[in-house]
Amino acid sequence: MQFPGPPCAHFILKDVACCCNIAKIHEFYTSMMALRRNPQRRCRKEELSPKSEMSRGPNIVFTTATVRLRSSQLCPRMNELSIPRRRSTLRRQPSPRSAGPFRFFDLPREVRDNVYSYLVVRRGRRVPIIEAKSIIRAQKKRATAQKHRERHNQRRILSGRPPIVPREPVTDSIVHLNILQTSQCLRWEARDHFYHNNWFAISLDAFPITTMDVPESWDLGRITKMQLELQLKDAQRMNTYVDWTTFFNQFSALRHLRIIPTFHQRYYDWAQSEISTWDESHFVFRAFFRELLVSVPEHLNLKLGPALDSQDVMTLEGRGHVSRDFLRQMYTETGTRRDMNGNYIGVKRIVDCRDLTETGYASLLAA
Repeated sequence: MQFPGPPCAHFILKDVACCCNIAKIHEFYTSMMALRRNPQRRCRKEELSPKSEMSRGPNIVFTTATVRLRSSQLCPRMNELSIPRRRSTLRRQPSPRSAGPFRFFDLPREVRDNVYSYLVVRRGRRVPIIEAKSIIRAQKKRATAQKHRERHNQRRILSGRPPIVPREPVTDSIVHLNILQTSQCLRWEARDHFYHNNWFAISLDAFPITTMDVPESWDLGRITKMQLELQLKDAQRMNTYVDWTTFFNQFSALRHLRIIPTFHQRYYDWAQSEISTWDESHFVFRAFFRELLVSVPEHLNLKLGPALDSQDVMTLEGRGHVSRDFLRQMYTETGTRRDMNGNYIGVKRIVDCRDLTETGYASLLAA
């Protein structure tokens, strides 16, 4: 008897679909799982166990391309049924080595900051200090050497000789800012790390003008830590008004400030005799320091005078610094700074007090 049409799935797999034949059901699902474990299906045939081949029922043979069902109960025309395989939607994940170049921004921000600390933060010192004067001096030296070289090469070319090609000196850079040219995102992160973790040292020596000799690439509005050297002259040349408010407004992100008053190289002998003690100092210097303290923003962490360890201070351009006793007496009389709770900040938090002389200690007790 021939069937008028294709047999139904229940008729084809009646032995498998029957709930009474547990062995056939287990064999069927085992074969299907074997087919799923071979996503490529490259002509790999999943062999059935000998026991299953001898069992009664339709013979099920799985190949990599088709699933073929043979049975004596089927129609002669439908003796073999081919079912196309279903393509797997799962894709292989590429291995890390074959994924291409390593992506730096896949690292956490803490790891990237650790990398930046070796590139854009000055190494070799406990306190990373970048001095503007030394950078400007080195730039002027290179510019002067370049001008002399060009002038000398012009004379050599006119005389028929080849020009001199200078050798680039092998020097270690203070910081490696070439990484700022890598990408915009890396430039933003590296610059932020550069301005938040370095101390920037600036020296002023032309009062009342507060112009600064700093590199053109410095963004003053992003500096957070600064050491400021004030080279004092004699009272006659210091008797002018200094606009400190405009000066500090340039540093909108400033949080830590250390002011180090020193004596100018040319006027050391005159200025030192006029700033021996606060009570006996010239009225010009008394007015100078009063205006300076009033103009310093309240939110800054202020320090006066050099640190106790010379390694934590910038290279001073002046000849010696003002004594700590003078700064203690000055702040004790004129200092009105308060902390976040509204309490007055003591002199020990402003001026480093490791060694108090008898004169300075007596003045503090009297105050």
